[in-house]
Amino acid sequence: MNLQLLVPEGHLLESSLLDYQKAFGNQLSPSFYTDETSAFEEIQKEKFDLVAIPDRLVYTLQKQNLLAPLPIDQKLLPRVDHKFLYHYYDQSNHYCWPYGWTLLGIGFPKATGSKVYPTHWSELHNPLYTIDYPQDSFLKGLIIQSIDKTSLGKTSNLGQKLVAQNNPTPPLHIRIDTISELLKTNEKEKKWTVYLPKEYSWITIFHWAIPRSAANMDRIKESLLFLCSPQEQAAIVSTNWLGAVSPDTYTMTPEYQRQSSLLYPPETYLNQCRFFRMDIMSIEIE
Repeated sequence: MNLQLLVPEGHLLESSLLDYQKAFGNQLSPSFYTDETSAFEEIQKEKFDLVAIPDRLVYTLQKQNLLAPLPIDQKLLPRVDHKFLYHYYDQSNHYCWPYGWTLLGIGFPKATGSKVYPTHWSELHNPLYTIDYPQDSFLKGLIIQSIDKTSLGKTSNLGQKLVAQNNPTPPLHIRIDTISELLKTNEKEKKWTVYLPKEYSWITIFHWAIPRSAANMDRIKESLLFLCSPQEQAAIVSTNWLGAVSPDTYTMTPEYQRQSSLLYPPETYLNQCRFFRMDIMSIEIE
């Protein structure tokens, strides 16, 4: 019997499926999702043995008692940098184990030829810009609400009107998305200057978790140990331009990614970053 997995698009490689089959004689059968609402709906159907989800979905699933405790001693799992453990939504990592992370970033169109980019979230209320958000409507709502609760609300209406009057040209399209998605898009199109705003960003941590309905815990434990190994984590994070959560995984990723300040910004910057606070937001997955 195959194990049924639900993972974000691109977060499980064909090579990993083959390696698992060779090692254990069993198969992993993945289904992929591109938005968190559909992932939540699929998990509710109780047909998956293991799921890969962002921290904010951990909160929603825990709230509805849809996650099972991890069936493994954490000491048996590869070490993880403490920064990516014990967060808001699973403070003892009782239900989930991290494998990669990314920050919210901005994509500025190279075609403009301009070297002057909006470097603060507050500048994005300027009518010079039209914002393209992620297709995931839930994530889009979180981004809009989070930014509006912080710096965007400080932009004056008078300033916006003056800029609009003095700049009759069509607004520039700017993308807001995770650094992971922006860099994956740029691999194909190479038409964006991708960067992090100066003051802070929002972090997403991806985890492996087990739905409450899952039954074959011995097989799940086997697959969890395999997928959490540094080799498999390195394959996933490097393909998807994610940051590594494990020092051992980090050393196995390409050097050009290890040197990227988009994937690994300075510690002082990372300390200013924040989670999407599902517990205080007015937007929920239902």
